[in-house]
Amino acid sequence: MAETERSAAGPGGVRPFVIVAGLLLVMVAFDRMDGISFFGDIDDDLRLLQLKHLMVTGGWYDLTLPMVQSPEIYLSPWSRLIDLPYAVLTLLLQPFLGLDLALVFATQIWPPVMLLMFAALTVRTVQALTPPEALSVPGWLVVGFVLIFAAFEFSPGRIDHHNAQILAMMVILYGLVRDQGRGGRFVGSGAAISLVIGLECLPFVAVALALIAMGFVLRVPFARRMLVETGISMVVVALVSGIAFIGPRAMLQTACDAYSAPYIAALCGFGACFWISGRLVPEGAALLPRLLTLSVSGALVTCGLVLLFPSCLAGPYQMIDPVSRLYWFERIQQEQSILGFRQIGQTGAAVLVFLALMALVALFSCPFWRRETRGSARHWAGYLFACSSLAMTVILIRYVRFPAALMPVFLPLALKFCVDTLSSGEGRRAKALVIAPVAVLTAIVGGLYALMPYRPSPQDAVWLMSVDDCRGEDFAELTGLAPGRILAPTGIGLALAAHVPDGVSVMAIPFHRAAPGIRLSFSAFAGTDAAARKAALKESDYVAVCHVPFPVPSEEAPLYAALVGGKEWSGLVPVAGAEPGRLKIYSVVHAALK
Repeated sequence: MAETERSAAGPGGVRPFVIVAGLLLVMVAFDRMDGISFFGDIDDDLRLLQLKHLMVTGGWYDLTLPMVQSPEIYLSPWSRLIDLPYAVLTLLLQPFLGLDLALVFATQIWPPVMLLMFAALTVRTVQALTPPEALSVPGWLVVGFVLIFAAFEFSPGRIDHHNAQILAMMVILYGLVRDQGRGGRFVGSGAAISLVIGLECLPFVAVALALIAMGFVLRVPFARRMLVETGISMVVVALVSGIAFIGPRAMLQTACDAYSAPYIAALCGFGACFWISGRLVPEGAALLPRLLTLSVSGALVTCGLVLLFPSCLAGPYQMIDPVSRLYWFERIQQEQSILGFRQIGQTGAAVLVFLALMALVALFSCPFWRRETRGSARHWAGYLFACSSLAMTVILIRYVRFPAALMPVFLPLALKFCVDTLSSGEGRRAKALVIAPVAVLTAIVGGLYALMPYRPSPQDAVWLMSVDDCRGEDFAELTGLAPGRILAPTGIGLALAAHVPDGVSVMAIPFHRAAPGIRLSFSAFAGTDAAARKAALKESDYVAVCHVPFPVPSEEAPLYAALVGGKEWSGLVPVAGAEPGRLKIYSVVHAALK
């Protein structure tokens, strides 16, 4: 768009990168000093399972995981895009280290490499937004420190897709703030790549595309170029990525929770709308013809998507049944609103304070406050896109990593506003303009803690079934099992899946596509109806639990309480020759079940 972007090349661009990247790497190193990532989660475990299966079988387009059957074989919704760098690194290291060790090294190497990419994008974006006089070494140090929450997503071993999604969002943000409309390729490519990775950032993609369309309608300088480049990039990247990472067959299938025909059609359809509108609408056309062209073509694409893929109107989680929703999905912290942070204790309080700080950054960096940015389309586009991440975090906790990554790029502008305002000589009025928002947000956070009672998630039997993963066990008991299916609590599902021999599978893992297995698991272990329990156990050949050294109330989960307490249960026979330890495996004798 119209403003001139300063170059980040040469010493002026290298030094900020060294400062920001160095700080982020140091913080990540501290996170890994004890060998455990503070932000690690089960997505990393499932990704590692998928990678191991890929390296053993070599089936690039085969996304099935036969070690998980619930009771159908689990089909991963994740494309091969995230797997690609880990697979390449593993193949390069395998001749020297062997497969297992090479895969471990690959998972430790690639996330920090992505962290360097993130640092480079951050520096370039900050330099595109901020006047030179507002950039200094202390300012870059502050930016680096505030990025700490985002940096942890790039710790060694963090191999899920969230860090790649952060990179995709940073690419879009950088594209929006580039000058003279040269960012369309970044916006279109970032939007398409984001959906190839997963659907989590679909709301942000919609916001970015709406901003591009709005710029074209309002006749922003260079907006036509942005519109055309965004559209063609979306189409090209959507098709090439589909062929490369899911395969032609999957591109024609409908999967409402994964990159497939509906989302490829949407990217290509709206990309074509952008390209056609940018090419056909005359240069001197007024607002109304531009608006009508985009609106009519967009409405046609939307109607076509609804007619072709009506099942997707039910959303990506339509396979989650009432039992799985009650016992599993509704207890997931990240699926709650921002008020859920109140119930997480000190960690939640720290995150709320951080989000309040980011809200202040959003307020003080608003383009309206500075005369030179008040009419700057690229400043407004980048600002509104980043602020959308704050808005989405209010609705769902799962989005908290995105304002942690996007909002700090506006920190130098916010600091400049505060310094300029306080030094303007306007006395009390200037101080009030800075201090009042701080006081209001402090009161809101304090009031939340004062007025909203602390109700942490219940640590009952269902909670224990979801978190106890038999940590520290070697799972040697699994090696001698005959082929069959294991019904176990969701907490131990991934650990079992990582150790079962060929022919043996796990029925329940804590992911939405395993919802049928989750339903069977909770119906069997937590259900009080004997007939429903027998029906749930009917699909399984084995039952596995982790023994606990304390009593579990039987009224909360009768079968689970009995087994983890070491009691007998009719129809469940301990597997002979099992090693002494917490992991207990039983053969299911269906005729004797009660």
